Amino acid sequence: MQPVRFGVIGVGGMGGNHARSFKEIEEAHLVAVADVNAETVQKVAVETGATAFSDANDLIENGDVEAILIATPHFYHPPVAQYAASKGVHVLSEKPVAVTVSAADAMIEAAEKGGVLLGVMFQQRTEAVRQKMKAMIDQGELGSIHRIAMSVPWYRPQAYYGSGAWRGTWKGEGGGILMNQAPHSLDQFLWLAGGSPQSVQAIVDTRLHTIEVENTALAICDFGQGKIGSFYASTAEVPGGERVEIAGDKGILTLDDRGLRFFELETPISQHLPTATGAFEAPKGAWREIPVEKSGGSHTLVTRAFCQAIRHHDASLMVASGREGLQALELANAILSAGYTRREVELPLNRAAFDAMLEKLQSGTKSEDLRASS
Repeated sequence: MQPVRFGVIGVGGMGGNHARSFKEIEEAHLVAVADVNAETVQKVAVETGATAFSDANDLIENGDVEAILIATPHFYHPPVAQYAASKGVHVLSEKPVAVTVSAADAMIEAAEKGGVLLGVMFQQRTEAVRQKMKAMIDQGELGSIHRIAMSVPWYRPQAYYGSGAWRGTWKGEGGGILMNQAPHSLDQFLWLAGGSPQSVQAIVDTRLHTIEVENTALAICDFGQGKIGSFYASTAEVPGGERVEIAGDKGILTLDDRGLRFFELETPISQHLPTATGAFEAPKGAWREIPVEKSGGSHTLVTRAFCQAIRHHDASLMVASGREGLQALELANAILSAGYTRREVELPLNRAAFDAMLEKLQSGTKSEDLRASS
Protein backbone atom coordinates (compact mmCIF):
# COMPACT_ATOMS: atom_id res chain seq x y z
CA MET A 1 0.00 0.00 0.00
CA GLN A 2 1.03 3.61 -0.48
CA PRO A 3 2.69 4.86 2.74
CA VAL A 4 0.68 7.43 4.70
CA ARG A 5 2.43 10.81 4.86
CA PHE A 6 2.75 11.59 8.57
CA GLY A 7 3.71 14.54 10.71
CA VAL A 8 4.56 14.44 14.42
CA ILE A 9 3.58 17.44 16.52
CA GLY A 10 5.54 17.78 19.75
CA VAL A 11 8.89 16.01 19.39
CA GLY A 12 10.42 16.56 22.80
CA GLY A 13 10.40 13.42 24.96
CA MET A 14 7.99 10.73 23.75
CA GLY A 15 7.20 12.61 20.55
CA GLY A 16 10.83 12.42 19.51
CA ASN A 17 10.79 8.67 20.03
CA HIS A 18 7.65 8.44 17.90
CA ALA A 19 9.32 10.43 15.12
CA ARG A 20 12.39 8.19 15.14
CA SER A 21 10.26 5.04 15.10
CA PHE A 22 8.78 5.82 11.68
CA LYS A 23 11.83 4.29 10.02
CA GLU A 24 10.44 0.92 11.23
CA ILE A 25 6.95 1.52 9.79
CA GLU A 26 6.64 0.60 6.13
CA GLU A 27 3.01 1.77 6.02
CA ALA A 28 4.00 5.36 6.84
CA HIS A 29 6.48 8.00 5.75
CA LEU A 30 7.45 10.78 8.17
CA VAL A 31 7.52 14.02 6.21
CA ALA A 32 7.21 16.73 8.88
CA VAL A 33 7.83 17.44 12.56
CA ALA A 34 6.81 20.42 14.69
CA ASP A 35 7.78 21.75 18.09
CA VAL A 36 7.93 25.16 19.77
CA ASN A 37 11.52 24.41 20.79
CA ALA A 38 13.61 25.31 17.75
CA GLU A 39 16.68 23.35 18.83
CA THR A 40 14.65 20.21 19.55
CA VAL A 41 12.68 20.22 16.31
CA GLN A 42 15.77 20.89 14.18
CA LYS A 43 17.63 18.02 15.85
CA VAL A 44 14.77 15.57 15.21
CA ALA A 45 14.34 16.87 11.65
CA VAL A 46 18.00 16.20 10.88
CA GLU A 47 17.80 12.72 12.43
CA THR A 48 14.67 11.73 10.51
CA GLY A 49 14.95 13.68 7.27
CA ALA A 50 11.61 15.38 7.94
CA THR A 51 10.83 19.06 7.39
CA ALA A 52 10.85 21.12 10.59
CA PHE A 53 8.04 23.46 11.64
CA SER A 54 7.72 25.69 14.69
CA ASP A 55 3.93 25.79 14.58
CA ALA A 56 1.43 22.90 14.55
CA ASN A 57 -1.06 24.65 12.30
CA ASP A 58 1.68 25.53 9.84
CA LEU A 59 2.68 21.86 9.63
CA ILE A 60 -0.93 20.82 9.09
CA GLU A 61 -1.40 23.38 6.29
CA ASN A 62 1.98 23.23 4.60
CA GLY A 63 3.62 19.96 5.62
CA ASP A 64 2.03 17.83 2.90
CA VAL A 65 0.67 15.44 5.55
CA GLU A 66 -2.25 13.04 5.43
CA ALA A 67 -2.10 12.29 9.15
CA ILE A 68 -0.52 13.63 12.32
CA LEU A 69 0.58 12.10 15.60
CA ILE A 70 0.03 14.51 18.50
CA ALA A 71 2.54 14.22 21.36
CA THR A 72 2.22 17.68 22.87
CA PRO A 73 1.28 18.38 26.52
CA HIS A 74 -2.25 17.03 26.76
CA PHE A 75 -4.05 20.39 27.12
CA TYR A 76 -3.02 21.06 23.51
CA HIS A 77 -4.36 17.81 22.05
CA PRO A 78 -7.91 19.13 21.37
CA PRO A 79 -7.10 22.37 19.50
CA VAL A 80 -4.46 20.68 17.33
CA ALA A 81 -6.76 17.74 16.57
CA GLN A 82 -9.71 19.97 15.74
CA TYR A 83 -7.66 22.12 13.38
CA ALA A 84 -6.25 19.04 11.65
CA ALA A 85 -9.73 17.57 11.22
CA SER A 86 -10.95 20.82 9.70
CA LYS A 87 -8.21 20.44 7.06
CA GLY A 88 -9.02 16.79 6.33
CA VAL A 89 -5.99 15.43 8.19
CA HIS A 90 -6.32 12.21 10.21
CA VAL A 91 -5.29 12.35 13.89
CA LEU A 92 -3.52 9.83 16.12
CA SER A 93 -3.27 11.25 19.64
CA GLU A 94 -1.03 10.27 22.52
CA LYS A 95 -2.83 9.51 25.77
CA PRO A 96 -4.81 11.01 27.35
CA VAL A 97 -6.90 12.09 24.39
CA ALA A 98 -7.74 15.30 26.30
CA VAL A 99 -8.03 16.59 29.87
CA THR A 100 -11.81 16.90 30.00
CA VAL A 101 -14.55 14.84 28.40
CA SER A 102 -16.10 18.00 26.95
CA ALA A 103 -12.85 18.66 25.06
CA ALA A 104 -12.76 15.05 23.85
CA ASP A 105 -16.37 15.43 22.68
CA ALA A 106 -15.28 18.37 20.53
CA MET A 107 -12.40 16.34 19.05
CA ILE A 108 -14.71 13.49 18.08
CA GLU A 109 -17.27 15.89 16.62
CA ALA A 110 -14.56 17.62 14.57
CA ALA A 111 -13.24 14.30 13.26
CA GLU A 112 -16.70 13.15 12.24
CA LYS A 113 -17.45 16.49 10.57
CA GLY A 114 -14.11 16.45 8.74
CA GLY A 115 -14.49 12.84 7.66
CA VAL A 116 -11.18 11.82 9.25
CA LEU A 117 -10.08 9.14 11.68
CA LEU A 118 -9.27 9.89 15.31
CA GLY A 119 -7.22 7.25 17.12
CA VAL A 120 -5.47 7.04 20.48
CA MET A 121 -2.04 5.60 21.32
CA PHE A 122 -3.13 2.82 23.70
CA GLN A 123 -0.24 0.49 22.89
CA GLN A 124 -0.79 -1.79 25.90
CA ARG A 125 -3.63 -3.34 23.91
CA THR A 126 -1.02 -4.83 21.59
CA GLU A 127 0.83 -6.72 24.34
CA ALA A 128 0.54 -10.49 23.92
CA VAL A 129 -0.68 -11.02 27.49
CA ARG A 130 -3.43 -8.38 27.11
CA GLN A 131 -4.49 -9.87 23.80
CA LYS A 132 -4.70 -13.31 25.44
CA MET A 133 -6.79 -12.01 28.35
CA LYS A 134 -9.18 -10.23 26.01
CA ALA A 135 -9.50 -13.33 23.81
CA MET A 136 -10.25 -15.59 26.78
CA ILE A 137 -12.99 -13.22 27.93
CA ASP A 138 -14.49 -12.70 24.49
CA GLN A 139 -14.43 -16.43 23.70
CA GLY A 140 -16.34 -17.21 26.89
CA GLU A 141 -13.62 -19.15 28.73
CA LEU A 142 -14.46 -17.27 31.94
CA GLY A 143 -18.21 -17.35 31.39
CA SER A 144 -20.15 -14.24 32.30
CA ILE A 145 -17.95 -11.72 34.13
CA HIS A 146 -19.18 -10.42 37.48
CA ARG A 147 -16.08 -8.68 38.86
CA ILE A 148 -12.90 -7.02 37.64
CA ALA A 149 -10.26 -5.64 39.99
CA MET A 150 -7.15 -3.75 38.91
CA SER A 151 -4.38 -2.39 41.13
CA VAL A 152 -1.55 -0.37 39.60
CA PRO A 153 0.71 1.22 42.23
CA TRP A 154 3.80 3.10 41.07
CA TYR A 155 6.46 5.08 42.92
CA ARG A 156 7.62 8.60 42.12
CA PRO A 157 9.79 10.57 44.59
CA GLN A 158 9.22 14.27 45.15
CA ALA A 159 12.11 14.93 42.75
CA TYR A 160 9.96 13.58 39.91
CA TYR A 161 7.34 16.26 40.49
CA GLY A 162 10.07 18.85 40.94
CA SER A 163 11.59 18.07 37.54
CA GLY A 164 9.14 20.38 35.75
CA ALA A 165 7.07 23.35 36.93
CA TRP A 166 4.01 21.91 35.20
CA ARG A 167 4.18 18.56 36.98
CA GLY A 168 1.73 17.95 39.81
CA THR A 169 -0.32 21.07 39.06
CA TRP A 170 -3.92 21.52 37.98
CA LYS A 171 -3.03 24.12 35.38
CA GLY A 172 -0.09 22.14 34.02
CA GLU A 173 -1.58 18.64 33.90
CA GLY A 174 -5.28 18.92 34.72
CA GLY A 175 -4.90 16.02 37.14
CA GLY A 176 -2.39 13.74 38.77
CA ILE A 177 -2.05 9.99 38.56
CA LEU A 178 -5.36 9.63 36.71
CA MET A 179 -4.17 11.98 33.97
CA ASN A 180 -0.49 11.05 33.80
CA GLN A 181 0.34 7.48 34.85
CA ALA A 182 -3.04 5.70 34.77
CA PRO A 183 -4.63 6.33 31.32
CA HIS A 184 -3.31 3.06 29.85
CA SER A 185 -4.54 1.13 32.88
CA LEU A 186 -7.93 2.83 32.80
CA ASP A 187 -8.25 1.82 29.16
CA GLN A 188 -7.29 -1.76 30.01
CA PHE A 189 -9.81 -1.80 32.86
CA LEU A 190 -12.66 -0.80 30.54
CA TRP A 191 -11.43 -2.87 27.58
CA LEU A 192 -11.39 -6.05 29.66
CA ALA A 193 -14.64 -5.15 31.43
CA GLY A 194 -16.36 -4.70 28.09
CA GLY A 195 -17.34 -1.05 28.38
CA SER A 196 -17.99 1.85 30.71
CA PRO A 197 -19.65 1.60 34.14
CA GLN A 198 -23.04 3.07 34.93
CA SER A 199 -21.80 4.82 38.08
CA VAL A 200 -18.64 5.44 40.08
CA GLN A 201 -17.83 5.97 43.76
CA ALA A 202 -14.30 6.97 44.68
CA ILE A 203 -11.72 8.18 47.15
CA VAL A 204 -8.89 10.37 45.87
CA ASP A 205 -6.09 11.77 47.98
CA THR A 206 -2.62 13.27 47.94
CA ARG A 207 -0.34 11.32 50.26
CA LEU A 208 3.20 12.39 51.22
CA HIS A 209 3.93 14.33 48.01
CA THR A 210 3.84 18.12 48.09
CA ILE A 211 1.74 18.62 44.95
CA GLU A 212 -1.65 20.08 44.06
CA VAL A 213 -3.10 17.06 42.28
CA GLU A 214 -4.12 13.57 43.38
CA ASN A 215 -1.50 10.85 43.69
CA THR A 216 -3.85 8.13 44.97
CA ALA A 217 -7.22 6.98 43.67
CA LEU A 218 -9.58 4.14 44.53
CA ALA A 219 -12.78 3.67 42.54
CA ILE A 220 -15.72 1.28 42.84
CA CYS A 221 -17.60 0.91 39.58
CA ASP A 222 -21.09 -0.46 38.93
CA PHE A 223 -21.33 -1.85 35.41
CA GLY A 224 -24.91 -3.01 35.85
CA GLN A 225 -26.39 -6.51 35.57
CA GLY A 226 -24.45 -7.67 38.62
CA LYS A 227 -20.99 -6.72 37.32
CA ILE A 228 -18.78 -4.60 39.57
CA GLY A 229 -15.21 -3.35 39.38
CA SER A 230 -12.52 -1.78 41.52
CA PHE A 231 -9.59 0.31 40.31
CA TYR A 232 -6.66 1.47 42.44
CA ALA A 233 -3.65 3.57 41.49
CA SER A 234 -0.95 5.43 43.41
CA THR A 235 2.47 7.01 42.90
CA ALA A 236 3.51 6.58 46.53
CA GLU A 237 3.93 2.81 46.92
CA VAL A 238 6.91 0.47 46.72
CA PRO A 239 7.64 -2.00 45.14
CA GLY A 240 4.63 -1.32 42.92
CA GLY A 241 3.52 -3.80 40.30
CA GLU A 242 0.28 -4.41 38.48
CA ARG A 243 -2.35 -6.92 39.57
CA VAL A 244 -5.50 -7.74 37.62
CA GLU A 245 -8.21 -10.15 38.73
CA ILE A 246 -11.23 -11.01 36.60
CA ALA A 247 -13.90 -13.23 38.14
CA GLY A 248 -16.36 -15.08 35.95
CA ASP A 249 -18.88 -17.88 36.18
CA LYS A 250 -16.27 -20.44 35.08
CA GLY A 251 -13.28 -19.24 37.10
CA ILE A 252 -10.87 -16.44 37.92
CA LEU A 253 -8.17 -15.02 35.65
CA THR A 254 -5.25 -13.22 37.31
CA LEU A 255 -2.28 -11.24 36.04
CA ASP A 256 0.57 -10.26 38.36
CA ASP A 257 4.33 -10.65 38.68
CA ARG A 258 3.88 -14.44 38.55
CA GLY A 259 2.35 -14.20 35.09
CA LEU A 260 -1.09 -15.01 33.72
CA ARG A 261 -2.99 -17.73 35.60
CA PHE A 262 -6.50 -19.14 35.45
CA PHE A 263 -8.38 -20.92 38.24
CA GLU A 264 -10.69 -23.02 36.11
CA LEU A 265 -13.82 -24.49 37.72
CA GLU A 266 -15.06 -27.96 36.83
CA THR A 267 -18.63 -26.75 37.25
CA PRO A 268 -19.75 -23.14 36.62
CA ILE A 269 -20.92 -21.29 39.73
CA SER A 270 -24.34 -20.70 38.19
CA GLN A 271 -24.85 -24.47 37.98
CA HIS A 272 -23.19 -25.50 41.24
CA LEU A 273 -24.60 -22.87 43.59
CA PRO A 274 -28.31 -23.85 43.32
CA THR A 275 -27.73 -27.60 43.26
CA ALA A 276 -24.97 -28.27 45.83
CA THR A 277 -26.21 -30.29 48.83
CA GLY A 278 -23.45 -29.48 51.32
CA ALA A 279 -23.67 -26.21 53.25
CA PHE A 280 -20.00 -25.42 52.64
CA GLU A 281 -19.48 -27.36 49.42
CA ALA A 282 -17.63 -25.47 46.67
CA PRO A 283 -17.08 -26.39 43.04
CA LYS A 284 -13.76 -28.05 42.33
CA GLY A 285 -11.15 -26.34 40.25
CA ALA A 286 -7.43 -25.93 39.72
CA TRP A 287 -4.94 -23.23 38.85
CA ARG A 288 -3.14 -23.41 35.54
CA GLU A 289 -0.56 -21.13 34.05
CA ILE A 290 -1.44 -19.56 30.72
CA PRO A 291 1.66 -19.51 28.48
CA VAL A 292 2.05 -16.17 26.76
CA GLU A 293 4.84 -14.79 24.64
CA LYS A 294 6.66 -12.02 26.46
CA SER A 295 6.20 -8.83 24.46
CA GLY A 296 5.80 -5.21 25.41
CA GLY A 297 3.23 -2.86 23.97
CA SER A 298 4.26 -1.53 20.59
CA HIS A 299 3.72 2.08 19.57
CA THR A 300 4.64 1.13 16.03
CA LEU A 301 1.89 -1.50 15.88
CA VAL A 302 -0.65 1.17 16.83
CA THR A 303 0.66 3.49 14.11
CA ARG A 304 0.73 0.70 11.53
CA ALA A 305 -2.87 -0.24 12.31
CA PHE A 306 -3.87 3.41 12.04
CA CYS A 307 -2.31 3.57 8.57
CA GLN A 308 -4.17 0.43 7.54
CA ALA A 309 -7.42 1.98 8.76
CA ILE A 310 -6.75 5.07 6.64
CA ARG A 311 -5.86 3.19 3.47
CA HIS A 312 -8.71 0.67 3.79
CA HIS A 313 -11.25 3.26 4.94
CA ASP A 314 -12.05 1.03 7.91
CA ALA A 315 -12.05 2.57 11.39
CA SER A 316 -12.37 -0.87 13.00
CA LEU A 317 -8.73 -1.56 12.08
CA MET A 318 -7.52 1.02 14.61
CA VAL A 319 -6.11 -0.35 17.87
CA ALA A 320 -8.10 2.24 19.83
CA SER A 321 -10.53 4.86 18.55
CA GLY A 322 -11.04 8.39 19.77
CA ARG A 323 -14.31 7.32 21.36
CA GLU A 324 -12.48 4.61 23.32
CA GLY A 325 -10.00 7.26 24.40
CA LEU A 326 -12.96 9.33 25.56
CA GLN A 327 -14.29 6.42 27.63
CA ALA A 328 -11.01 6.06 29.53
CA LEU A 329 -10.88 9.83 30.06
CA GLU A 330 -14.51 9.89 31.20
CA LEU A 331 -13.72 7.31 33.87
CA ALA A 332 -10.74 9.40 35.03
CA ASN A 333 -12.92 12.51 35.20
CA ALA A 334 -15.66 10.58 37.01
CA ILE A 335 -13.22 9.23 39.62
CA LEU A 336 -11.95 12.75 40.32
CA SER A 337 -15.48 14.10 40.54
CA ALA A 338 -16.72 11.31 42.81
CA GLY A 339 -13.61 11.47 44.98
CA TYR A 340 -13.55 15.20 45.53
CA THR A 341 -17.30 15.58 46.06
CA ARG A 342 -17.63 12.27 47.98
CA ARG A 343 -20.72 11.51 45.95
CA GLU A 344 -21.64 8.72 43.56
CA VAL A 345 -21.29 9.92 39.98
CA GLU A 346 -23.39 8.56 37.14
CA LEU A 347 -22.15 8.13 33.58
CA PRO A 348 -22.40 9.71 31.05
CA LEU A 349 -20.59 12.32 33.11
CA ASN A 350 -22.08 15.77 33.58
CA ARG A 351 -19.60 17.70 31.44
CA ALA A 352 -20.46 21.17 32.71
CA ALA A 353 -20.22 20.13 36.36
CA PHE A 354 -16.79 18.55 35.88
CA ASP A 355 -15.46 21.52 33.91
CA ALA A 356 -16.63 23.85 36.70
CA MET A 357 -14.92 21.68 39.34
CA LEU A 358 -11.64 21.60 37.40
CA GLU A 359 -11.78 25.37 36.95
CA LYS A 360 -12.11 25.75 40.73
CA LEU A 361 -9.15 23.45 41.34
CA GLN A 362 -7.06 25.36 38.81
CA SER A 363 -7.92 28.62 40.58
CA GLY A 364 -6.65 27.27 43.90
CA THR A 365 -9.75 25.83 45.55
CA LYS A 366 -8.81 23.02 47.95
CA SER A 367 -10.40 19.58 47.67
CA GLU A 368 -11.90 19.81 51.16
CA ASP A 369 -13.64 23.02 50.13
CA LEU A 370 -15.14 21.22 47.13
CA ARG A 371 -16.63 18.62 49.46
CA ALA A 372 -18.05 21.30 51.72
CA SER A 373 -19.75 23.09 48.82
CA SER A 374 -21.03 19.98 47.00
